[in-house]
Amino acid sequence: MTLVPSHFAQQSRETGALARIAVVGRGFTGMMTAIALLKTFDRPFHLVLHDPYPRIDGGEGIAHAASPLLNSRVRDLSIDPILRDDFRAWLETDGRWDAGGQTGAAGAVDHAFVPREIFSAYVYQRFAEALRGRTDVIMQVSAESVAAVERHAQGGLNVFSGGERARFDAVFLATGYGLRDGREDTAAQGATAEAIVIGGGVHAVDRALRLLASGGAAHVTLISASGFLPQPHTAAAVGTVVSDRPFPNTLRGAFRSLREAANRAAVDGSGWQGIMNDFRQRAGDLWRGLTPDERRRFKRHVKPIYDSHRNRLPPAQYARLREAIASGAITVRKGKVERIATNGVLLSTAGGLQVLAADVTIDCRIRSADLDSSLFRALFSTGVAQRDELDLGVFVDASGRVVNGEDRFEGLFAMGPLGLGSLPDIDLVPQIVTQAYAAASALAERQLIGVDVVRAE
Repeated sequence: MTLVPSHFAQQSRETGALARIAVVGRGFTGMMTAIALLKTFDRPFHLVLHDPYPRIDGGEGIAHAASPLLNSRVRDLSIDPILRDDFRAWLETDGRWDAGGQTGAAGAVDHAFVPREIFSAYVYQRFAEALRGRTDVIMQVSAESVAAVERHAQGGLNVFSGGERARFDAVFLATGYGLRDGREDTAAQGATAEAIVIGGGVHAVDRALRLLASGGAAHVTLISASGFLPQPHTAAAVGTVVSDRPFPNTLRGAFRSLREAANRAAVDGSGWQGIMNDFRQRAGDLWRGLTPDERRRFKRHVKPIYDSHRNRLPPAQYARLREAIASGAITVRKGKVERIATNGVLLSTAGGLQVLAADVTIDCRIRSADLDSSLFRALFSTGVAQRDELDLGVFVDASGRVVNGEDRFEGLFAMGPLGLGSLPDIDLVPQIVTQAYAAASALAERQLIGVDVVRAE
């Protein structure tokens, strides 16, 4: 599908001097990148969106297709880094969302949690508005998978998709990450006695609670590899990491300061959530200063705890989780799932291997980016990109620009979760929004030329 604005400049169509930009992925990260380009890249261009399975989940880092509520508050979901209340203003005028008792005091909408479909509608509407405002942009949607991205001999990048090779001035990889093999949708119909939900994140907890609430299962075993589960949001998150000493630049020192600040917050009642929010503002500088060994230590030992405190549950959902655990409706098990069978799982625990039987098993684990796909294998083998040192994704700078071993930038960006090994918290909506505009601004500073489409040999 190709959309050409009715007032598109005839001269641009005839000369073929358009900059050509590809965005691979149409989840939240891809759509946010497209919005930022439409609002920031001030020259005529041809935008191609690639994705065989387009769907906005509400953000790769905040929700998934089967989750009815986003776990980020309204105040954190604006697609405009300057108009921070844009989503709230849209909610108040759109009229399709019923607060359902989530709000009470003035301004409480900021702390409400909305269904993913509502956020998707907002993102799509803002994208449509941005596109309508750009009469100098051609947009094309491709349902073909991208198999490879390689250097072009005369500059720019070749994108191989659907048997064709197209040359682009810039390519934005926004493939994010998702759920393993779609198993979250394979649950048996009707009620079951015993269900297993694999995963210790927000999506896994939500799925377990909905199984119980709908009568889909009488009991759920929730398997968390680390043993940690998401902590709750709170409206009164006002604390900061305050100390008369300089903020530590080592992993051990930083988290010691974080614990001390959280303990003080517990005493004065200001809430550890505010301490964590403040700490995350410092995380980028801290991360850049860590040694490779410290980063690997973070991945092995600290990341599960960190994730459980930054990816939080709405308060009402957290209360239901605690009630279900206390009543025995949910049993939490710590261990690594070695194998999934039709009648249960093989679980590796500190005490050895165990077989857990179940009528249905639902895998809600988050996987890292598929770095072994043909797309990424081609990028790494040709030196256009390199894996980050934690093997979580692609090595990037703050704006998402892919930097290879020679410190060269060739027009390739890896957006959002693909940069988690380089940038902490880049899987969260505010960070993705900021990065998208930074990337669009960085691209606007380059001199781009129009390129052509050719058949692959």
